[in-house]
Amino acid sequence: MNTLRTSPLLNVADFGAAGDGTTDDTAALSKAIEEAAPGQAPTGNTVFLPAGRYRLSSGLTLPPGVALVGAGWNTPGSQANVFAGSWLLAPAGASWSPVTLAGGGASVRNLGFNVPDQETGGPPAPAQPMLRVTGNNALVEDIFLYNPYIGIYLDGGAQATLRRIFGQPVAYGILIDRSRDSNYIETVHFWPYWQPPGNRPAAAWQLANGTAICLLRSDNPHLSNVFAYNYNKGLSLGSSEAGTPHKVHLFNADFDGCVTGVHVAAPGQAGMAATLQMANVTVQAPTGAGVPAGHGVWVEAVSAYAMLQASNLRVAASGGNAVRIDADDVTFFGENVSLENWRGPEGFHISSPRSFAHLGVGFRAGPGTPFAPKSQFRLART
Repeated sequence: MNTLRTSPLLNVADFGAAGDGTTDDTAALSKAIEEAAPGQAPTGNTVFLPAGRYRLSSGLTLPPGVALVGAGWNTPGSQANVFAGSWLLAPAGASWSPVTLAGGGASVRNLGFNVPDQETGGPPAPAQPMLRVTGNNALVEDIFLYNPYIGIYLDGGAQATLRRIFGQPVAYGILIDRSRDSNYIETVHFWPYWQPPGNRPAAAWQLANGTAICLLRSDNPHLSNVFAYNYNKGLSLGSSEAGTPHKVHLFNADFDGCVTGVHVAAPGQAGMAATLQMANVTVQAPTGAGVPAGHGVWVEAVSAYAMLQASNLRVAASGGNAVRIDADDVTFFGENVSLENWRGPEGFHISSPRSFAHLGVGFRAGPGTPFAPKSQFRLART
């Protein structure tokens, strides 16, 4: 093993990893990570996984400053489900996360994650996230999440960067809670690589229950260049015992085939409530027989004092209202808002007389849709 110290990379093959998709490689990968820990590897703290499929039976934990790096990945659905590159395999329903970034500055890059025995004929098995981030300043980059129950859970860590994240996580793509400083989520592409819609039970469950990005206690997160398809909710602002999201920034996003594109269900009070600024955002709901119906942008009744600011927002084909605000004391500021072909009674609906909107808005109804401004655009009197 001493010869490894002269290389900037610790190759897991030198620690006995087979990467054949059958052998349990947990011990070999754990040994390589242990060797890479600060103070153990003076020439570098990078653990390298050559192209292969590495099966795990328990989780790996990265200490401070350690990087777990693969050779890259392909998109299996486009190549007859051939898994090229470096992959970590976890069983369905695992009670542990395959990788936990526990130390400050830990990173995971150029890896694919797969659950080979994930349920395809019904709801997927609930499981722990593929990647759990508990340390600060983590980097998760160039990752493919083929079919996990939960993709990435930023659990108390802060100042993290999640960049170039692809795949089809079915319950939650990215989940953030207990994070009290800024995080940066860039270039996300959640697409049905594993199971496409159309009489596919797992994909139908995802459309009825899944959330692409869920923010609970999350202070000042920055999200950009996000695409999500076939989710019940594209971006959801919720709450936990730790609190609610604040100062959320969303720039360049397309929630396509999502029942509700932007969802707010975060209790608030004056001076402490969920806030969202979004620019260049489109929401396009799924259509067809049997698909769930929802509101394109929806602020639930629990979300008092929430504030939404939207610039260049387009909401199309919603099963209910294009925009619906049910909470008290909500403010909505919109510039260049286009509401198109909603299937509910109003394009923009505010239930509470204590909430209001300032809008530059256009309504575009399809053929045969009656246009009655009093019913399609309803605001509280001031």
